[in-house]
Amino acid sequence: MDDRLAVLEARLRELEEDREIRELLARYGYYADAPLDEEYFRLFTEDCVMDVSVGCGENPYEVVRWEGLAEMRRFLGERTSQHDNGFQGRSFHVQGNNLAIKITGDDAVATGYSFILHQDGPTLRLLSASINEWAFRRDDGHWKIQMRKRRMAGAPDAKEVLRAAE
Repeated sequence: MDDRLAVLEARLRELEEDREIRELLARYGYYADAPLDEEYFRLFTEDCVMDVSVGCGENPYEVVRWEGLAEMRRFLGERTSQHDNGFQGRSFHVQGNNLAIKITGDDAVATGYSFILHQDGPTLRLLSASINEWAFRRDDGHWKIQMRKRRMAGAPDAKEVLRAAE
């Protein structure tokens, strides 16, 4: 009976952790769209990394990278033409589609797809569709984002990104 109870407790703990990571990714989108910058920053570890394809221009597969929370603040402070104040209340950051999560102790890796949609008058348009690898770390009892790697479909390393949670 004790063994069965221990197995059930472990399974419940894994389901709760999975749910917390999915909730974290939902909050990521909501906070980016609002924009609620301080709430957004609290989702990340101090040593976080954002490693993303630019998705436009001559080389949409070019990678830009920000390391650490101070760099993330700088990135968000420099709103680009696609992430300016016109996004407030009109954008939809959707991530967690086809999500596969692997939890190992206080670390977790997830892979999945993400989309950014933007309401432009009566038209809803797709701005971005990408493949993602997320690394999470448990910090003070809560999961936080340690790294996000986003690649546009067709990127040279797309296959490796999708296989990260195996």
